[in-house]
Amino acid sequence: MHVHVLGVGALGTLVATHLRASVRQRLMPVSRSRASRWLVPQHVAPYLPDPVRTSLTLHMRDRPMKMQAQAPGSQALRLSVERDGVSITEQGFQLELVSPVDPAQPRLLVPDADGVLHEAPGVPPAPIDSLILSTKADATLAALRPLVTRITPATTVIVLQNGMGVLDQLIERLWPQPEHRPHFILASTTHGCYLKRPLHTVHAGFGALYLGVVPGTHGAVERPLPSSSNTMDPELDLAAIPDSPATYSLRTTLALLLSLPLDVHWERIRMFQLRALRKLIVNACINPTTALVDCKNGELFGASSALELFRALCTEASQVLEAHARDAKAAQTSSEADVAHLSSLPLADLLTQTDADGLPLLDASLQPASMLHEVENVVRATAANWSSMHQDIRSRRGRTEIDFINGYLGELGRAYGIPTPANDLLTHLVKLKAQRTTGSWHGPSM
Repeated sequence: MHVHVLGVGALGTLVATHLRASVRQRLMPVSRSRASRWLVPQHVAPYLPDPVRTSLTLHMRDRPMKMQAQAPGSQALRLSVERDGVSITEQGFQLELVSPVDPAQPRLLVPDADGVLHEAPGVPPAPIDSLILSTKADATLAALRPLVTRITPATTVIVLQNGMGVLDQLIERLWPQPEHRPHFILASTTHGCYLKRPLHTVHAGFGALYLGVVPGTHGAVERPLPSSSNTMDPELDLAAIPDSPATYSLRTTLALLLSLPLDVHWERIRMFQLRALRKLIVNACINPTTALVDCKNGELFGASSALELFRALCTEASQVLEAHARDAKAAQTSSEADVAHLSSLPLADLLTQTDADGLPLLDASLQPASMLHEVENVVRATAANWSSMHQDIRSRRGRTEIDFINGYLGELGRAYGIPTPANDLLTHLVKLKAQRTTGSWHGPSM
């Protein structure tokens, strides 16, 4: 099983470090790893890949050893996660160094028994079994293009990013033909983390990681475990995924992620959609505001001006998403429905209520009052965290993910004729601030 990670930022480092620790612990003698083995759910363990045959490859543009504070002469690639002042560090990763001249021909470095990396010349790029996509949303398409020829319909791609619209973009630009598409797992997290330095992430707030399998050619896979079939939010059964080469990576990737000590849940795609859209609205409130005000998340709590801004943002988002869901419901009976679009996800299922006139209404959890309450809860829960958008501004990256968060809501609003002035204003202000940090904000004179 060859697992690749594209995008080793705060979240990519968090997941890659725990994946490597999980594989390493399963290589230990039972007597030394028994405690960690007990943490793997019983319904997950049978589907984990052979740890001896499992590799974890990181994709980077620059040689990371130059960025690490290590002893002179050390060539081991180490990733660290720090929580409550205590760090765990893992090595043993393979590394693909991407050349800007020929991105499709990376240099492969493999670790020896001590974790020291050595170049493997002449080894052709191998097919990718599983790819964790944790780049910034605005950089995804360019970063993924060089890998497309190594991704097959049997590959599983995990989209672990902020915002919405990335999957639409990938399907439209890279895999317009359904039969050529890989399996997609969408991932959303409430873990709070930020980079202290390259390859060292601070796990500032413990949360959960949620997974949803995008409907595809693999058939129905959302079968509850018998032990939880009567619950409102049942655990899903990995055994429902067909036992075939075409779906091996899908089942194995889910098992790997479910084995991590990050409170991981695989849920029905409808439940995942609700959760992802709630997170979109939360991010639309917190991320641009902290980036513009230059503060941690918790500093927004109790600020009356922030509360009024959040109220306006939640109202706009709810109106736009309701129109979007109604459009998806209408498309279900239309011969013009675009099956290549993300509308193949159950957006119409978000309409769970009706008004006095019988018109469908958005799920209660996406209504403005409910969303405003959730934003306040997240501000409190992640009080010590710096938002990812604030980190982009502070690091002078020159751009942010705003187009996939507030910009996404604004684009939907324009498509349905719904004004989104608060989201549009924040989009422009964040772009202006991002450009100013790099001195590129001076356009043509007016």
